[in-house]
Amino acid sequence: MNDNDLLEKLRSTIIKGKSEDTINLTKKALKAKVDPKRILNEVIIRGAENVGLKYEKGEYFLGDMLLAADAINDCMNVIKPKLKEGTHETPVKVLIGTPEGDLHDIGKSLVIALLQGQGFEVIDLGVDVSPERFLEAAKKENADIIGISGLLTVTISKMKETIALLKREGINAKIILGGGILSEESCKQVGADAWTKDGWEGVKLIKKLMEVS
Repeated sequence: MNDNDLLEKLRSTIIKGKSEDTINLTKKALKAKVDPKRILNEVIIRGAENVGLKYEKGEYFLGDMLLAADAINDCMNVIKPKLKEGTHETPVKVLIGTPEGDLHDIGKSLVIALLQGQGFEVIDLGVDVSPERFLEAAKKENADIIGISGLLTVTISKMKETIALLKREGINAKIILGGGILSEESCKQVGADAWTKDGWEGVKLIKKLMEVS
């Protein structure tokens, strides 16, 4: 099996959410001296895009997306040490969580996998995160970007409460919102710096906010 065939097979296991196969094939690719950046670009990013398209077309449901996100994270965990080799720059730090009252995780998981793959340091606060916990983590981690991801309309009020607290306490990090419930109007209403409904667009926005090429 040549490198192209191996990467295509690996991408397929990610799209199908087969974590164990993903881990084994990723290790096999590294052993075969495949550049980890190729795995990132041709497998993780393209695989994640394919999963997103399947979800948009109604071919995949949330359960399928979660399995794929797990496989993406598994692949990232294997190649991450190799990606960092020879890199001495201080990475941009992103703090991310889902606000209090919202337990949705899939969009956040995909964004985290993509950000980590592109060299960002990500601190995942998980789901159902209170404004006070966001503030505590923001002070402790001194993050460059704070991402708040939500899928429920009711969480917009929690986003607003969280951002108000962060700004009141002097947190200077750029704040980006993510989720299908959002609009330009709601972004301005809650006081965020940027917003997106799409995970991959969110990665581009974060890079733009930090002027990372």
